[in-house]
Amino acid sequence: MKNKFLLHAFMAMMMSICSLAFTSCGDDDEPNNILKFSAEKVEVAPSKTATVTIKGGAAPFTVASSDSKVASASVSGSTITVTGVKAGNAIISVSDKSKLSGKFTVIVKDGASALTVDKASVNVAVKKSETITVSGGTAPYTATSKDNKTATASVKDNKISITGVKAGKTTVTITDKDKKSITVDVTVK
Repeated sequence: MKNKFLLHAFMAMMMSICSLAFTSCGDDDEPNNILKFSAEKVEVAPSKTATVTIKGGAAPFTVASSDSKVASASVSGSTITVTGVKAGNAIISVSDKSKLSGKFTVIVKDGASALTVDKASVNVAVKKSETITVSGGTAPYTATSKDNKTATASVKDNKISITGVKAGKTTVTITDKDKKSITVDVTVK
């Protein structure tokens, strides 16, 4: 009698362990139920747009912003258009017709604006300097002359100083922290 009780107890314990093992295996497929995107994080300036492509899922898709005062989103086919409203962060949530879902982050920042200079070209004499002011983009800036034998460039804050070395023509490329760049034509006389 005692052996039968132990056998039943052992069998019940084994069934419980097997049932837990099979239940925990059910979560292995969960990542396949999440929509993927061409970007996990998007940066955009206020009043500018960026696009993100949905990978997988089935149309029609729906999109929603966690903060429409920071960024809005619309969808056409599998392309999401995100529009920056004001500086801040928002989460764009997406779902498809089968209720698969996913999300990505949008960072709206003023620094994402275009990089501009006050002079598109400069004329400078040999051993003289000309200063260009940079605006937009995100500091710090760097400046690189295409030909240092014709002109050199140095940076202090948002001022680019271009110095003539010898007569000729070259370009100076100014780049911001986010790798946005603009080129200035330089003529040395």
